[in-house]
Amino acid sequence: MAEVTVSQFAEVLKVPVERLITQLDEAGIKVSGADDIISDEAKMELLTHLRRAHGREEDAAAAPRKITLKRKAQQEIKVASTLGRARTVNVEVRVKKTYLNRTVLEEEQRQRQEEVDRARQAEESVRLEAERREAELRDAERLERERLEREAQARVDEEARLRAEAEAQHQAEKSEHVRHEKTEPVVEPSAAEPVRAAPPP
Repeated sequence: MAEVTVSQFAEVLKVPVERLITQLDEAGIKVSGADDIISDEAKMELLTHLRRAHGREEDAAAAPRKITLKRKAQQEIKVASTLGRARTVNVEVRVKKTYLNRTVLEEEQRQRQEEVDRARQAEESVRLEAERREAELRDAERLERERLEREAQARVDEEARLRAEAEAQHQAEKSEHVRHEKTEPVVEPSAAEPVRAAPPP
């Protein structure tokens, strides 16, 4: 089936001829009607175009995810029996090997690594946020403690100032009182002296 007509190819694919002609035109293959001949290269071009149009990459289509090889080997082994005659035993060895596509493995490894990195980054951001909140709390406590210490010191200073002012005022009053006593001698009448009457005028 190297070269077939468009109508025969449409019949093999089980699609309408008009739709196949439209798809061939979209793929860039020039056909004039249902009786034109399509080569194998044109069929491959159409297949590539349809895969690309439907979202499948060529590499993904060309390289399967994994390949499993099964082999079976048969051998005959002669085993001596107790009667002296040799018996023939059929041995069948089955081997199954699976090969994975390296690009698929690398992609899966990369995705796993990205997930691990995202999880690690999320843990790191949570840890940093907790440390930041703890530091803010410590700073707030320190500032509150300093404010209370300043207020207590201000109260102590104010009390000392008031005491000093009261003491100074008391000392001033005392010294004023002492000075006042020294400047005005008070004469007290003695009891032994009789009071003289004033002469008549």
